[in-house]
Amino acid sequence: MLENTLAETLPLNGTWQFELAGQQGMINVPSAWEAEGCPDTAGPAVYRRSIDIPTSWADAKILLQFGAVSYFVEVYLNGSLVGAHEGLWTAFDINITPYVRVGQANALELRVTKPADDGDRFPYRDVLVGFIPYISTTFGGVWQDVKITAHRAPLFSDLHLSANSDTGNVTIRAQVIPPNRDPLSANIVWSAEIITPDGQIATKVEMPLQNGGLFAALTVENQQLWSPESPSLYRLQLTASQGGQPISEISRSFGFRKLETQGERLLLNDEPIFLRGILSWGWNPRTLAPNFSEREIREEFRRVRAMGFNLFKLCLYVPAPRLFEIADEEGMLLWLEMPMWLPRLSDHLREQAAQEYAAVLGQVHHHPSVIIYSLGCELSAEMADAALLESLDGLTRGATTGVIVCDNSGSGEAYGGLTGDYADFNDYHFYCDLHYFTPLCDHFRRDWRPPRPWIFGEFCDSDDYRNPADLVENGERMWWRNLLGKDGGIHRWAYRDQELLVDPLNLPFTHAQMQAISRQQSFIYRKRILETVRARRDIRGYVLTGLRDTPIFSGGIFDDLGRSKYPADSFKQFNNDAVLLLEQGRARVWQHGGDRPAPNDKFNHLSGSASNFRFVLATGEKPVNAGDLRWAFRRKTDNSIIAEGVMPFHQTLNAAQLHELGAFEIAMPQLKTPEICELTVELDTAAHLLRNVWTHWLYPPTSLENAVIYDPVGQLTGIPAARIASLSDLAASQVLITALLTGEIEAFIRAGGKAVLLQSGEGSLPARPLPFWRESIKLLYSHPALSAFPHEGYADLQFYNLATDYALDTASLRDKFGADAITPIITRLDARLFHLSEYLVEISIGAGKLFASTLHFSGGAGDQVQSFEANIAGQWLLGALLKGLIQPTYRGA
Repeated sequence: MLENTLAETLPLNGTWQFELAGQQGMINVPSAWEAEGCPDTAGPAVYRRSIDIPTSWADAKILLQFGAVSYFVEVYLNGSLVGAHEGLWTAFDINITPYVRVGQANALELRVTKPADDGDRFPYRDVLVGFIPYISTTFGGVWQDVKITAHRAPLFSDLHLSANSDTGNVTIRAQVIPPNRDPLSANIVWSAEIITPDGQIATKVEMPLQNGGLFAALTVENQQLWSPESPSLYRLQLTASQGGQPISEISRSFGFRKLETQGERLLLNDEPIFLRGILSWGWNPRTLAPNFSEREIREEFRRVRAMGFNLFKLCLYVPAPRLFEIADEEGMLLWLEMPMWLPRLSDHLREQAAQEYAAVLGQVHHHPSVIIYSLGCELSAEMADAALLESLDGLTRGATTGVIVCDNSGSGEAYGGLTGDYADFNDYHFYCDLHYFTPLCDHFRRDWRPPRPWIFGEFCDSDDYRNPADLVENGERMWWRNLLGKDGGIHRWAYRDQELLVDPLNLPFTHAQMQAISRQQSFIYRKRILETVRARRDIRGYVLTGLRDTPIFSGGIFDDLGRSKYPADSFKQFNNDAVLLLEQGRARVWQHGGDRPAPNDKFNHLSGSASNFRFVLATGEKPVNAGDLRWAFRRKTDNSIIAEGVMPFHQTLNAAQLHELGAFEIAMPQLKTPEICELTVELDTAAHLLRNVWTHWLYPPTSLENAVIYDPVGQLTGIPAARIASLSDLAASQVLITALLTGEIEAFIRAGGKAVLLQSGEGSLPARPLPFWRESIKLLYSHPALSAFPHEGYADLQFYNLATDYALDTASLRDKFGADAITPIITRLDARLFHLSEYLVEISIGAGKLFASTLHFSGGAGDQVQSFEANIAGQWLLGALLKGLIQPTYRGA
């Protein structure tokens, strides 16, 4: 891109004539044509405009300059092809001087072809389209600014600057292009100056022009470092002067900053930092292309910072330059992930990637806000081989200073890619149920590898439920709701048909209620994951998925209207530089001749027991001057205090460490019915008050009397109830607990018997393998058995050790027993496909009743408790089911 900010400019933004797929009309530039109501087709689309070129430009070099076009454009002026460009993300210019008619109207025509499907000119998997097509569709058009410039003075190109935060040294390289064929005048003076953040000249130097290039090395004394807290920006200005007057100028803002690794530590400007990032795919329902106004960018940065985030990941897209400039000004750290995802590797892709990556780096390398680059995402070996990644890694490292680089976000080993890497840190993408998160982290940690930081490049999504009433504009469905994404489809996410699928289910919950339930669940899920991360010394950052909802994703922290789903202050309690954590000791059990882990249930407790806890503080980039630590354990119903304490601390706690603040014990009160309690902790610090809150559940002892277990396959070990070897030993007054529903057992129920089926996996009743915490909304029905179980209308961590990988298939149950025979108790509504399954259901069979459940009453999955005895919530729920069968009106009294 050729530049001279002093050149005369003719902006071409505005209204153009437009033709696509036989339709003609007008279109605004810049824009994506799909967002303007035009057909979603590959094109070519034709843009036309008449341009009057001033007579005074007769002696000038005239350039047509584009900010970016998607994807391929051929440019015609007055009927002649004057140039073409391929690539979606970067600026370019075309010399139109020989074809211009000065003093006359000129016919400018652009023929634009966008990435599309196989069989089209540019299949989206064969080019660098990023992720926007997969969450919506490919977009086409002149999506950034376009202008014409006139040049009579030298132009600058390929400006590269490197700022050393340790020494204050700044090196500059640039090429100089004459405006015409004449040699440049020897009287031109070339200079470089650096302006300080307060507008003073820090240093200035004159440079010789050698072989068409400029080079200078300058030093800034007492340089101010750029950081999120103090985003100090310097400005470099290159000037060509003649006769004491500037004739050509170019400038760049930059900062002195350095991100580096030191073992497992991550250091920004030699100080520890913990990265708390939010992921953006660049989705904008208003523009489709990743174009955002200045107000939108600043507001979004400030809102995510208020929730505790300090980093913004540009996931697989390159926005317009103004976003980078605003990030520099606002002190928002950026992770730029290059737009390579699910590509089909070819010679053309290799060549195009090298060209586009070089152009992107040329545009953004000087921005101090950009501290991390990743070269692609979740790439298998067939998508990106060692030769490609090595070359792009070298290109990136050669163009940048003071950053860290990852070749394959998510890691090659996790996605069938290279077994080695070209990365400065470990980057994984764990999307999992809560109880599998810690085992996953343990599995991927290997102390025999050279130590380096672990940063989750993306993780921790949690689907919500949309309220269709919100998604209406001018009485119509919002246009983007019909998008399914490339490689998507109704079989993967059915958001397009949500109302058609949900309304016939006749659920006793409104759309608004299900939205509220889903957001409570997603808040709990994210709180648990982020607190688990902060309790690990090896993890130094994360990027949460994602920023806002999209046509195929409902897990944003902002909804489709840009509204925050969570209170910022509550979210920041566990998404902050320093976070208070609740921990416990560890236990072991001798089982079958050897030691095994015996995890405790941190949040469910037996009344009358003593529960031991530890408060831990995870510090980030700053030491914490700690004062008093106060805690209180209260009933939620009336806020009455069960236990409380104060721990005078008064110490300075080092940054980037985990600090145990103290241990304490709570004597749980004697209860007749379960209660919901809340543990609050506050720590006074010199800077501000740190606070965190956790819900706990208390249960009185329960009894399994009048229950017998028939377990011919040995799946119900550890449940303290009488056992029978044959159904002939079963008394009519007893409730049967079984893991199988045989014909004999079904006959027993049909004759008036009562049973509880605890099914593990695919068993007697039709079941589906499904995640419990992810991709689902748990609907807790008003049912006598569940009324005895403590909850606030949604599944919280009282279900942590009950969570299961299977749910009973509702449709199949209705087919088998009849719809009227099925009474749901805990239902799973799939948050993506909107089908129903059951975690706990009552089934009427003849004169009898069956409670059927796939919940883990003995835990056992991931890091759940390992026995029925340890599963406090499971004990109580099973007891409530038994009493619900014995006493049909039982409600926990």
